[in-house]
Amino acid sequence: MGSRGLGQLSYDKGMRILTSTQSDDVALETDVTRQGLLSFALTSEGLGQGAADFKPKDQVITLAEWLEYGAARVPKLYQEIQKQYQSVVLNELKDISLGATGRARMIVFSRDGNNSSFKKAGSQQPSLFDFTRQRRDIVLVKSQ
Repeated sequence: MGSRGLGQLSYDKGMRILTSTQSDDVALETDVTRQGLLSFALTSEGLGQGAADFKPKDQVITLAEWLEYGAARVPKLYQEIQKQYQSVVLNELKDISLGATGRARMIVFSRDGNNSSFKKAGSQQPSLFDFTRQRRDIVLVKSQ
């Protein structure tokens, strides 16, 4: 969690804390989601599409189920979006003429030449810290 004080407070008070990524990483926002990946997974997919009804699939989305869905979905969503961006980059490659003698191709992932938005062999990984002692299932959505 990165803060001993916050960790102790959440333990003492029996809180749930969902972080969007690890303390040494950044949360990704994309043109595809038009918001952060965790926000997109929780709101658009989790509640909007009902995808957070997954443990168990019973037409009810509880707070615990919703938060677990967000933590589980973000790394998969990250990988899906990374593949989309790679596909766009590869499909939009253009030949750059270097005169009559040759041709070259160039891919630029970011201004500094590194793929700074997407780490190699990695993903954004949320963390759910659940210090609740009594399991009160707070119902967020109940479908008929």
